[in-house]
Amino acid sequence: MCGILFSLTSRDDPIDSSVWQSLIDLNTKRGPDSQTTREANVGQGQNLVAQFFSSVLHLRGTSKVVQPLESTTSGDILCWNGEVFDGLPMSTEENDTQVLFGQLGEADDILKVISRIEGPFAFVFWQQRTNTIWFGRDCLGRRSLLWRRTDTSLLICSTAKRWESEEERSMWEEIPANGVYGIHLDGSSISSSLRKEEVFNIDNHPVYLYPWISPDDDHDNLDRDSSLVLAFPKLNRAIPSKPMAEQLLEPVLEDVAMMHDHVKAFQKVLDEAVRVRVADIPFHSADHDQPRVAILFSGGLDCICLAALADKHLPIHEPIDLLNVAFENPRSQNAKKNKQNNPPSAAADATATYDTPDRITGREGVQELRLISPKRQWNFVEINVPYHEAMAHRQEIIDRMFPLDTVMDLSIAMALWFAARGKGEINDDDNIKPYHSHARVLISGLGADEQLGGYSRHREAFRRGGWEQLIDETQLDVDRISTRNLGRDDRIISDHGKEARFPYLSTHVVNHLCQLPIDIKMDMRYGRGFGEKLLLRQVAVDLGLSKASRNWKRAIQFGAKTAKMTGDRRSEKGQHKLES
Repeated sequence: MCGILFSLTSRDDPIDSSVWQSLIDLNTKRGPDSQTTREANVGQGQNLVAQFFSSVLHLRGTSKVVQPLESTTSGDILCWNGEVFDGLPMSTEENDTQVLFGQLGEADDILKVISRIEGPFAFVFWQQRTNTIWFGRDCLGRRSLLWRRTDTSLLICSTAKRWESEEERSMWEEIPANGVYGIHLDGSSISSSLRKEEVFNIDNHPVYLYPWISPDDDHDNLDRDSSLVLAFPKLNRAIPSKPMAEQLLEPVLEDVAMMHDHVKAFQKVLDEAVRVRVADIPFHSADHDQPRVAILFSGGLDCICLAALADKHLPIHEPIDLLNVAFENPRSQNAKKNKQNNPPSAAADATATYDTPDRITGREGVQELRLISPKRQWNFVEINVPYHEAMAHRQEIIDRMFPLDTVMDLSIAMALWFAARGKGEINDDDNIKPYHSHARVLISGLGADEQLGGYSRHREAFRRGGWEQLIDETQLDVDRISTRNLGRDDRIISDHGKEARFPYLSTHVVNHLCQLPIDIKMDMRYGRGFGEKLLLRQVAVDLGLSKASRNWKRAIQFGAKTAKMTGDRRSEKGQHKLES
């Protein structure tokens, strides 16, 4: 994980120094291990100045690599915030930033190198011999990158803030994860056979977008080997032959053997996605018994399967932290009291405050994990957030999720921010002790619902239009993963110098699921707790998590009780903008 900050300006009109310094401070929090600035004169006549800043959170390779990387021979400069889990040849001892820098420096086609990467990323790369600045995000938008662009300057960073000026706020946007952008400062552009479009202009230099291309597209007029081709196709649109009117209570016998093969195949690809995300994290403490991995843990189906798979790839003596967050929600507590004839005692009321839905399923989930892996130390970290503390950090969280600014964004961001901070307590047999998780890698179950039919809208689509409409709805969810909330989540979690990793969004996993028939992944003829995420539920059973396999989907803002925390906001909707 790294923080990226980049500016391209004319020598006569530099970025305001106070703005630049405030962005350095914000992006330093993402990478506490090193911070460095580079500068280069670029453009025809070297009339432009490019500034590069990177902060580094060391998570790959045996030794820390300071960024921005700069070649003393070629003059190339790279700011890289990402993980290369597959696609480029490298050993586990090598740092992926160094390997990628070498590949980019030697490449005649930058896009071809980028398209090979399996893993999340955002980057800015200056290639001196072609006078080109390249930047962008991975096709699923798993890492944050923002820009502020004018006719004469470009400012790019991983994290900004909610500026006081409305004019300044309106200038900042998330960079779309729809391709790689190139600024060709010598006035040229790469091969005309490639699909590209001019999206804006800086000081008379056009900025081109080279878009990600679906492998389903017609490539007759494109150089496929040099294009940014997505690693996964559109969804399999085969319609099941099973009768639509049939209501199923249990799987029919002839489906069992076929489903068993699909479960094993999916478990294998998901297991590998987890392995590469947990196995080679460097130790940052002399004590190798300290947790390196934490799971964002509600006890739900998605996260508990990842916890069980992570258990297979970490030394058995190494604990795994399960971060479970719950909030004191005055509005919810008052509503509960009003329904009770006999109000509870003060002690019971204090305990019940944090008995949120996710806390209850979390406790049940850790018990199942302890049954299937009793030698592992599972640290169930109860992160209890009093209302006053949530309000004390509210503006800080609003700043960090910027430029997103809705009520729903805040309720989700607040839960993630406190969970990622990792300050809570562990309750072992009523022996309560404070605990602070320092695990730098947080495993998230995000992506399972979108691909496996976990939302109520999937069931509603099936009710309205059968299999075809269910496929349409699932395709829509997969298509818009990159435009939704991953950038926000990255900004929130990295504020604590930690990195989120998403095994369900491994492009290998996405590719596997896109090719499966729809009824293998979900079957809405079954009731809730079985039909949605059908394939993953069978994986859970295979892992020994029979109870968790029947859990329903619950959004984090409701499971942790961050939604509508105050009594005077009952009419407030999730899509409403936050007040200035």
